[in-house]
Amino acid sequence: MKKFVVLVLLVWSVFAWAQDASSVRIAQSDGQVEIRRSGATDWKPAKEGELLERGDRVAAGDKSAAVLMWSNGSMARLYPNTELVLAGVSFDLEKKMEKTILDLNKGRVFIKAQIPEHLFMEMKVRMGPLELRTQGAEFALVYDAAQQRYTASTVLGRVVADAGGELLRIDEGQHASVAAGAKASKDDVKQMDDKLKQSLAKVSKDLGGSLLADEVSAGSGGTLVAKIGGVASRRGNAPFKVNFKALVNGGSGKLKLIRWDFGDGESAMGKDAEHVFTQGLYVVILRIEDENGAKASAQTGISVEADCGC
Repeated sequence: MKKFVVLVLLVWSVFAWAQDASSVRIAQSDGQVEIRRSGATDWKPAKEGELLERGDRVAAGDKSAAVLMWSNGSMARLYPNTELVLAGVSFDLEKKMEKTILDLNKGRVFIKAQIPEHLFMEMKVRMGPLELRTQGAEFALVYDAAQQRYTASTVLGRVVADAGGELLRIDEGQHASVAAGAKASKDDVKQMDDKLKQSLAKVSKDLGGSLLADEVSAGSGGTLVAKIGGVASRRGNAPFKVNFKALVNGGSGKLKLIRWDFGDGESAMGKDAEHVFTQGLYVVILRIEDENGAKASAQTGISVEADCGC
């Protein structure tokens, strides 16, 4: 009976953990990095590995920097003279969606908003009267609190700015500036120059691997590996058309089967696939088999809403 109780408790703890929102901790602290706990009035030196709670503030001083890490994969790098507040992290089990709200009071950050492919995410960054959100992207933000103005530059994915009541979409390789009280238009979204692209790409690489990038390269030999690529966005408005690409590595180098199951009873064959989803949550499964009979699979989630604002 005792062993049974222990087993039940263990299973329950794993199940409960799977429903929890990510924990956020200070993964790196260089120079003068301080933390002010929610409700406190004094600042204290931040320690690497320290967990953050709702309402906690982190500030990087002059010639200082910090990196925050979410347990589900997101990251944020704080540059000198930056102050950021973790306003909250929550998890909606029904929608399988994690939501993070950050308040950038001043300064500059680089954010990797990412989460495993079986879940969804939404990150909102508030800057005074301004806000920006993403369902998954790598991007840089520079916020001038005195001017109530920010510039967003997107490396991967898409960020959406609320600009004077209009939604301004800033896609991969683009940047735009948004000011409080000013209406922005598509014409305000510009392509980044090569120097800025290279600089932000280096920051991304220095922070570590990306859950958003198609990082499986073609090749033969070793274990057969499959990954789903080509998906620009995993959330969208109904009807939602999504392009998929099978990324394969290892095995014999020759495939005899590539099958897609879209989670709605429909399927397709071939390395590239396109499918239109109606409203709902779907698990898309890719199955491959090489000429020697080795098999591999991968899956990803697709969320289709009436209006996702993304």
